[in-house]
Amino acid sequence: MDPTLHNELIKRRSIAKASLTRLQNFLETSDLMFNENKFRLDDLPSILNKYEFAHDELEGLEEADLSLDREEFENQYYQFEDKFNEIFIL
Repeated sequence: MDPTLHNELIKRRSIAKASLTRLQNFLETSDLMFNENKFRLDDLPSILNKYEFAHDELEGLEEADLSLDREEFENQYYQFEDKFNEIFIL
């Protein structure tokens, strides 16, 4: 396995995770202004796509089981999306 590619994929996956965490933190600490938060929510699919692309590539390169990392990210992602919808949509 190419260590440079491996490191790059881990970095990309970490960036997607950090983006999601920043959105969560913003939602928890903001004044809950709908328009600004709606624009931020629009970034969610992009964050998921970036994470999935990097993680899928890593799974293809590694023999280790990476399903726990994916499960944790998906749980964080869908919990955030649900919380946002609870606050602003419903």
